[in-house]
Amino acid sequence: MVDIAAPADLVVFLEPARERDSRLRYAAFLAKQWRAHLIATFVVRELALEPYAGFAVGAALTDMLAEHSKAAAESLSRAREDFDALVHDRSFSSEWRVSDNEDSEALMQHARHASLAVLGPPACQQSRTTRLGLSERLIFESGRPCLLLPERWPEDRTARRIVVGWNGGREAARSIADAMLFLALAESVHLVVVPEGRLRGPYGPEPGADMAAHLARHGVRVVLEQHVGADAGAILLGRCKDLNADMLVAGGRAHPYVGDFLLGGATRTIFEGVEVPLMMSR
Repeated sequence: MVDIAAPADLVVFLEPARERDSRLRYAAFLAKQWRAHLIATFVVRELALEPYAGFAVGAALTDMLAEHSKAAAESLSRAREDFDALVHDRSFSSEWRVSDNEDSEALMQHARHASLAVLGPPACQQSRTTRLGLSERLIFESGRPCLLLPERWPEDRTARRIVVGWNGGREAARSIADAMLFLALAESVHLVVVPEGRLRGPYGPEPGADMAAHLARHGVRVVLEQHVGADAGAILLGRCKDLNADMLVAGGRAHPYVGDFLLGGATRTIFEGVEVPLMMSR
């Protein structure tokens, strides 16, 4: 296997919900494996995101503020206790951060100063709106690879079987490069190409063959799959289920639109249906 340097640091974004525990443990497992510096950033839930917050007035507003402050402090304290217990006597260095009322740009900086950002599932899979629920924006604005974890994903379930989406595009190439360490350590990597999809030009005469050869030169145990169909996102999700995959690697496509993002069709399909860790770059 070609020697591939492990990331020197990674940041895991935590939220008040208890589901953060598995996310923190998974990130700590990676930090231990890579001997990387672990940064835990706890994002305090904003009052404005609470249901009915905009309707409270007078004494009700005062009570709501007090209750929100109390709940936020308790949640922060529990998260810090979990973090301290997890990193105690570990073989990697770590640090604790609190993001309180930071805007989106400030939140991005935590990801930009690390090699990898670990988050929860995409916003469309979450039951309530949170600052981190807009994890799409971290992907599309941070310039760093992001690993989106399903809730309660086992921290010791390593990425032995990985499905990789390849469409010949820049985003897919970037994601593959960012995930190379995972790919090189995997027992099997299935490079999935859908030549019938919308992006056909960059494939070459044998769709996926050149990328498969590139991966093989890095010691990746790669299997090239060519599938017929127009819905590349659905095919990738289907292969993840068929193979009982431990990770999906895919490029994220989006288009700026009035200060927000319109996700590409395959990206939206993946966000809505992915059930395994999703490694995505843009």
